[in-house]
Amino acid sequence: MPEQPSTSTGTTAPERTLHGLLLLTEAVVELCLAPLGQDVPVLGLDVFDRPEPGAGRGDLLVAVRVDPRSEQALALVRAAGRDGAAGVVFRDEGAGPPNGALRAAAAEAGAALLFRHSWVDWAQLIAALRAALEVAGEPEATTVPLGDLDALAEALAPLVGGAVTIESPHSRVLAYSSNNKDVDDIRRDTILTHRVPPDRVEAMRKNGFFHRLRTTPGALHRRPHGDVPERAAIAVRAGEEILGSIWVAPTDRPLPPTVSDALQAAARVAAAHLLHDRVRRAGQREQVLEAARALLDGRGSADAPARTGLPPAQPCAVLAIAATPESPDTDGRLARTAAGHCTGQGHHALATASPDGARVLLGGLDRDPRRAAAQLTRLADSLARELSQDPAHPVRIGIGEVRDRLDLAAESRRTADLALRALLFTRSAKAAARAFASVADLPDTVALLHALDTLRDAVPPADSSVERLRAHATRTGELVLLDTLRAYLEHSRDGAKAARALNVPAGTFRYRLEKVKKVCGIDLDDPDARLLAHLHLRLTDRRR
Repeated sequence: MPEQPSTSTGTTAPERTLHGLLLLTEAVVELCLAPLGQDVPVLGLDVFDRPEPGAGRGDLLVAVRVDPRSEQALALVRAAGRDGAAGVVFRDEGAGPPNGALRAAAAEAGAALLFRHSWVDWAQLIAALRAALEVAGEPEATTVPLGDLDALAEALAPLVGGAVTIESPHSRVLAYSSNNKDVDDIRRDTILTHRVPPDRVEAMRKNGFFHRLRTTPGALHRRPHGDVPERAAIAVRAGEEILGSIWVAPTDRPLPPTVSDALQAAARVAAAHLLHDRVRRAGQREQVLEAARALLDGRGSADAPARTGLPPAQPCAVLAIAATPESPDTDGRLARTAAGHCTGQGHHALATASPDGARVLLGGLDRDPRRAAAQLTRLADSLARELSQDPAHPVRIGIGEVRDRLDLAAESRRTADLALRALLFTRSAKAAARAFASVADLPDTVALLHALDTLRDAVPPADSSVERLRAHATRTGELVLLDTLRAYLEHSRDGAKAARALNVPAGTFRYRLEKVKKVCGIDLDDPDARLLAHLHLRLTDRRR
């Protein structure tokens, strides 16, 4: 069984030991084996991506490119023991029995063996471990259990001499101290809505207060001015990373002159708590998203619907979103923005990244199929406008069919993906102008995709017209001849329209078309030849 760190109830923050690191990051990494115990010092982090093993003494190695079931993993663990490394972190082993050889090698080498949880990526894990090393070992002035932000706010209030709120980097309230004395309206609204009022956020952004808060190592003390009440605040950091902030409001008297010094001590205390809370929340969020991914892929276990937090027995559907090739979604922005938009519209929604962009799983839809379909259309419309604010980089959205229960989400996902494929594949100017569509909206393109899928492995004869034309174009560099034939067929043999579509003079187009016929010998008056050529070109488009 994996070894678990004990909970913290002492008067010191986690130390820079294996035990202290795990207290802060147990939501993203799991300890499997600690041959020398958990009091082993951890002095640094080494992201291992080299071909040969090697580590500094006291380092924790993060084996990004090493398969835990490989011979390289065994060599890395043995080398870690020889070099005095604290341990090695591998990715989750996945399905199958535990790797006894790796555990035996770690036990013999005296190196701790840890595994990254499957729902966490390497970037998230490395960021959490680095932040943990920054905050571990800071003196703790309270007996608050690690990560209990509500208790921390209560404990800090008498130390700083005012009413405390602990906020995220995005001005969301994570915790606050209770106070029966008079407080101002801004603090009251902040607590009731769990966020700083938007007008105050905008004002502090414009006057530079947020910038000063992020860049000032100490506390800021803002005197009352007009309708703006007195505040003291400090950013809570792990190295260069901002974990959140602590704000202090006066109660029945002005803030004491010691508030700035007290806040600096409070920030050191709060760093470990905020990191633990962030990692815990991230771990919970990733577990939820992993359950959603499993449902979308059709591999969800019996408890996967319940783990998503979406209504399991109510209708669901999927939206498939594609970024443009010119503006690929490389950082998951589409999924985050889509989730926020759908939730803001009152929907139960989870969004995950996909190879093309993102997929949104929607639960709790109307039980009437027509009203549910209308819900999806309205949401796809507003979401497309939200995600396509840059006209040069619009997104496209495929709407999946509504299914009765959440465990049928994979069926909706397949139709959403098919609708998106059709939307991206269609050569119809009217259909291509759409921002979103369902399978029912593009029946002919969907049928063509099915036909081309059937022909996916078919190899046209080498002497077909299109193959002869392609060979000539490749050899001579005259790829415009392929575009000429495609435009002519797509515009129903109307040369004028085809020329305008290619943005070339009509005379140039006629010249190129005559060259096409001369090069490949195609008879454009033969309907069979035209059908075969068009299918051949579309099959090439599909493969590309």
